[in-house]
Parts: sequence; C-alpha cells; structure tokens
Amino acid sequence: METFDWPCDPAQIDEEIITDALISEFGIGPEQRRTKRPPRRRWTLRFRKDQVTADAIWSFYVARRGAYEAFLWTNPLDGQTYTVRFERDDLTRNVFWKCVYEIGLTLIEVV
Repeated sequence: METFDWPCDPAQIDEEIITDALISEFGIGPEQRRTKRPPRRRWTLRFRKDQVTADAIWSFYVARRGAYEAFLWTNPLDGQTYTVRFERDDLTRNVFWKCVYEIGLTLIEVV
C-alpha cells in the first residue's frame, strides 16, 4: 500500500470524528438507536508548496484515482498511521506567481 509522505503544518489540519448513528423514532415509545459502522476520522489538510512538491501531490492523487484507492498517512497531531482515502473525486490547486501552490484536500479513514 502506498504512503502519503508530504508533511503538513499541524496548524493547517482540521480533524473530525464521524459517527453514523441511525435514530428511528416511533409514534409512541422510545426511539431506537444503532450504528452502521465504527466511528471514523476525517482530516482537512492545507498545503502551501513549491511547484515540484505540488506536482508530486497532484500525481499521487491521480495515481490513487481520486477517492478510489486507499493509502497510508501518518497524522502529525498524534503520530499514528491511518489507512485513509481521499474523500472527493476532484482536487483543486491555486497558483500564485507560478512559484507558490496552495492545495487543500480531505482524507477520510477507511474502517
């Protein structure tokens, strides 16, 4: 399995936990709750890199075919390695003066 190796400033990471609770309400009586899967994490990363690094991240995304293929990523906030995939099938980058590239992407844990 491939590894996403580009470092991200921890101040540029947003982290969430997603729970998939199904809540069924009945006319009379208590509601019923159950979960579809264990909780999983989602991270939004923001990079500001040079063209070489931005092109490498872009190529990694294309090689994974967007959200299709999972890969390994080490979270700099807790030092743990997670199996993740890109959340979306599209990636955008902004170019400033042909020397600074900004890329924002979202990773979601594969459970």
